[in-house]
Amino acid sequence: MSRTLCLPLVLAVLLLGGCGKRAAREESIKLTFWHIMNYEGPDKVLAAAVARFEAAHPGVTVEVQTFANDAYKQKLPVEMASNTPPDVFFTWGGGMLAEFARAGRVVKLDDALLQDGWRDRFIEQAMGICSTPEGTYAVPLDLSVVALWYNRDLLAAQGIQPPATLADLLAAGAKLKAAGITPLALGNRNVWPGAFYFIYLAARQGGSGLFLDAAAGKPGASFADPAFVAAGENLRQLVAAEAFPSGFNGLDDAAARTRFLAGEAGMYLMGTWLVPRVMSTAPEFMDKLACAPFPAVADGKGDPTTVVGGVNCGFAVSSTCEHPDLAIDLLRYLTAPEVVDGWCDIGRIPALKITDEQVAKLPKPTREAHALLVQAAGLQPYYDQYLPPRLGEEHTKTTQGIFAGSLTPQKAADRMAKQAAKIQQDQ
Repeated sequence: MSRTLCLPLVLAVLLLGGCGKRAAREESIKLTFWHIMNYEGPDKVLAAAVARFEAAHPGVTVEVQTFANDAYKQKLPVEMASNTPPDVFFTWGGGMLAEFARAGRVVKLDDALLQDGWRDRFIEQAMGICSTPEGTYAVPLDLSVVALWYNRDLLAAQGIQPPATLADLLAAGAKLKAAGITPLALGNRNVWPGAFYFIYLAARQGGSGLFLDAAAGKPGASFADPAFVAAGENLRQLVAAEAFPSGFNGLDDAAARTRFLAGEAGMYLMGTWLVPRVMSTAPEFMDKLACAPFPAVADGKGDPTTVVGGVNCGFAVSSTCEHPDLAIDLLRYLTAPEVVDGWCDIGRIPALKITDEQVAKLPKPTREAHALLVQAAGLQPYYDQYLPPRLGEEHTKTTQGIFAGSLTPQKAADRMAKQAAKIQQDQ
């Protein structure tokens, strides 16, 4: 064989060998994925999406790790700061995601979202919570609404209608207490369940626009506004009326949910994630479960149809990910039509546009909450998710202080305003 023939042959063998090594490397790719949807229903839907992704990408595996809600809130920022985050991670959007974006720790998704009409599939309000003025950094899957859930049979037996006003709520509470029933189930050890009351009362008193303006540091808007003080005073009314169970600040939310499902409490202010919990743990209670809007307040400036809610499950890609294109493709699978169908089946409201047929698949209690969302004048975001983390933490502390009586509503409002001003100066 001549040298001129041998050389191409040798080169071909070398090239094939190089391709073989590259293929081997591709076949050993691993993506890490963290989330908190670790209970029956959501976990199966997400696991099926991951399995479809892996089947479509031979040699690529996804290592999934799940966490409890509060542990995750502590762990993710630590791993981000240490530059050791997962490739794909669960997010609520809002303030924490915005801080990650400013620090360059998450991948901007705008270009990918423009492909194949991906962005058009999402509800714009939900997408807004996953964005900053600079771009979009996460895709939302779950849009939750906080509603006043009630035990239909229990309230009917006491001759009580779902309360339309705060005065109605106090009157219903007095009637339930007289019958030996806790008016409002609440386990506030982790603070966020009780914060729903303050957020709603502030939205009813001053409107969600006041909150958004105060959060943005706009002139004339402040967390010390009389509306926030009045909301704190309303909250103290509920505490003074003993609307909550004894020792509620030391109970966790699971204990409150158990009390409600056992018929020991008439009402329960909670997000729509309650429904799949009931479906899996107490399906016999589904016929008793109904929801109503949070009550209006006398002389309140806020629209009484406004609902508290937000992105309760979204996904982002960390900037340390070595395979961002694959990670973004995983995001597509996690928000694919099959996942949206599965989300409706388990009683959760997707953050993506759904058809009338998909709405009809939702359990009746979720359809009622979805109707509140559709009819709402606006969506009031959760404070602790929307605000910068330091201010969100101050909100939970001051709200807990109001509940405990260790802070007056005025002092709590002043502390929030002071912290907000400090953060504005630091930026």
